Amino acid sequence: MKNHYTTQEVAEITGVTHATVNNWIKSGLLKSFKTPGGHNRIGAKHLKIFLHENEIPERGISSTPGVPRILVVEDDEDVMEFITAVLKDFEFDIKMDIAEDGFSAGSKIHSFGPDLVILDIMLPGISGFDVCSQIRKELGDEIKVLAMTGYYKEENRQKILQAGADDFIRKPLVLKEFKEKIKNLLERT
Repeated sequence: MKNHYTTQEVAEITGVTHATVNNWIKSGLLKSFKTPGGHNRIGAKHLKIFLHENEIPERGISSTPGVPRILVVEDDEDVMEFITAVLKDFEFDIKMDIAEDGFSAGSKIHSFGPDLVILDIMLPGISGFDVCSQIRKELGDEIKVLAMTGYYKEENRQKILQAGADDFIRKPLVLKEFKEKIKNLLERT
């Protein structure tokens, strides 16, 4: 199943006009978010809820789950190499993309459509705290967030969880714990 749908795709799935889908969004019946280009996108989870609540058949939506998509946001090259190696050797297939700062993370969240973001909280430019807050503001709980930092302070852990992170891990990453957290969060998507 896709992570996000365009309004035109939703119109085809539901058998209505594009204008009707836009009216559903404007009236708050169908939850959506805006891309950086100003286009509406509907998360798969919200579309399925809408279809179920309105007794609309799920034409064109595969019930077979797709390959999980993970966006890694990390500016440290060594940590990025470690995470990349872990994900390539994971127990099931994963599609991965990377971002080295908060600005590119924001763009890739919309273009890549991840199920999980592994997010360093100490990033150049836009901090991980701000990226996490923006994810929650725009997408609600559509995407899971695993926050991480090598500069652990209890106040930072609390701050990132309040910003909407689903879980938190300290660096240096411990392989077994890291894999368990990823698996647990993907199972909740």
